[in-house]
Amino acid sequence: MAYNGWSNYETWCVYTWITNDEATDHACRALASECAKHAQTFEQVQSQIWTTEQATRFSLADRLKELVEDKNPLSEAASLYSDLLNAAISEVDWHELADAFTGGQ
Repeated sequence: MAYNGWSNYETWCVYTWITNDEATDHACRALASECAKHAQTFEQVQSQIWTTEQATRFSLADRLKELVEDKNPLSEAASLYSDLLNAAISEVDWHELADAFTGGQ
């Protein structure tokens, strides 16, 4: 269900938290630049399966997901709370977040 202009609450929540922390926001923007810089080296781009914009979007989405999952304080715990957190994280639209950091290329 849409939330505040985003595809869902979980995506909005992740974007809000990562952009409200200056260091994390800077890290995400640096990831976006890095992904854009290296997009043309992807095999899928060279094979003309993806555009460089798609390669940037897909690789950035993966990197943003890794960044958030690496900061998960409950990742090693088996509990009701870790299950709920992981369920919420699985609902995040990582491609939509990538678009937000690349200007929706």
